Amino acid sequence: MANKKAPEAAYARDELIQHADELFRVRPEAVAGALHSAGKNEFTVDEAKRLVGQFLKGKVL
Repeated sequence: MANKKAPEAAYARDELIQHADELFRVRPEAVAGALHSAGKNEFTVDEAKRLVGQFLKGKVL
């Protein structure tokens, strides 16, 4: 029998921002900045973690 993986739950941007410390160990402002230009309003936790990581590693000009 094939072992199908259940789709990950998607969460609203505001909900991820509210739980920034618990999920990503960053301030809510960092999550807001990371998700701002993503072009959508719902993300899986893994997507959001990837975007937050990229945002934090970005160079400041």
